[in-house]
Formats: sequence, structure tokens, C-alpha cells
Amino acid sequence: LAEQVKLQQVRGGATRIRTQEIPMESRAQINADGKNRIARALAAQIPDGSSLFLDNGSSTFAVAQALHQHSDLIVYTNDFAVAQKIARSCRELVMLGGKVDAQEMATIGIETTEQISQYHVDFTVISAGGLSARTMLTDFSKEAVSFRQQMLLNGTTRFVIADHAKFGVVGQVAMPTPPKGTCIVMDQRPDPEVLNAITQNDLTYQIAG
Repeated sequence: LAEQVKLQQVRGGATRIRTQEIPMESRAQINADGKNRIARALAAQIPDGSSLFLDNGSSTFAVAQALHQHSDLIVYTNDFAVAQKIARSCRELVMLGGKVDAQEMATIGIETTEQISQYHVDFTVISAGGLSARTMLTDFSKEAVSFRQQMLLNGTTRFVIADHAKFGVVGQVAMPTPPKGTCIVMDQRPDPEVLNAITQNDLTYQIAG
């Protein structure tokens, strides 16, 4: 079953592959403190005047909140709530176009990914659907994986947020290994197997707080 990507093997048994993301309203309430700690740690590393990609999700919304005292930012995002939250800190704000996902209130699809490819930024901040030693980073649709991968490719300094609620979660779509040096930012220390997988893939990590 694991070979057919219907289950994930874990110690002592198996867990089901998650085929869709938890609804946004529910997700925003899960581990809010951990997400805020990550957001504050990231905001401290982003200077005024920086350009950055922010993808959609509750984790990056927390980052947008943490950047409220910044100024002169150039931000590209596909998330309507993120755009509204960070607008006053921006010199330039670009809402990426494309098909609207009404559940996420964000744009996604071929047009979104193509538009991302036109820009290069100082910082990329994206979220992951799941993080595990066996599968590393995963998400829940090919479209989501495609545009997040493009954001990583076009960022100079790259961060992937994975709070501890994502530990052990396996989405149905594997994310390609991020570019060398990409930093996985977490609120808690994961199992040693996860840290080994991160370093073996030439990635780095931070534990916020």
C-alpha cells in the first residue's frame, strides 16, 4: 500500500496519505502560537526595503502580520488576506493573477506560476503541507507544488515554514527538493531522522524561539 501511495509507513504501522488541506478557517486556529514565533523570527531577518514572495496560507499570513512595522517592501503574493494585511508596509504590492481558489481565497494555476517566473526577489517565504523524514516536503496539489517551487527558484534567500503541526503529515504530492541552502523554519525540534533528511539534502534549518 505504501508503494501505491495509499499509506505512509511509520514506526509500528502506517498512516493515511492526506489528499487535501484542512480548511483555511480551521487551519488558522491550529498552533497559532508556533506560527507566530516562526513569523517573528522571519520578520527579524527581513530588512526594510526588501522584495519578497509570500504564498497563501495561515503561516504566511502570520508573517505578513509580523512585518507590520516594516516599510518600503516590495511584495508579490497570491493570497488576498496576506495582500490586505501587508499593504501598508509596501512600496509596491503585486497581487498575482490566475484562477481563484475560493476556499483558500488565493490565486493558483498556470497563470499564477507563469507570472511568478517573471520576477526575482530577495526573500521567498512559503509554507509546506507536510514534513517527514521519509517524504520530506509535501503538499496537496500539483498546482500548489508548481507555484511554490517557482517562488523558491526565483528567491535569493529562501525559507519554508513547517510548524510542528505539519510534522509527520504526508500530502499526496511530493515537493521537489528545494534549492541548496533553503532554510526550513520550525517552531519545535523534529525527530533526528527529519533533521538528518534536511541536512542530507543540502538544506538548513532554524528552530524559532
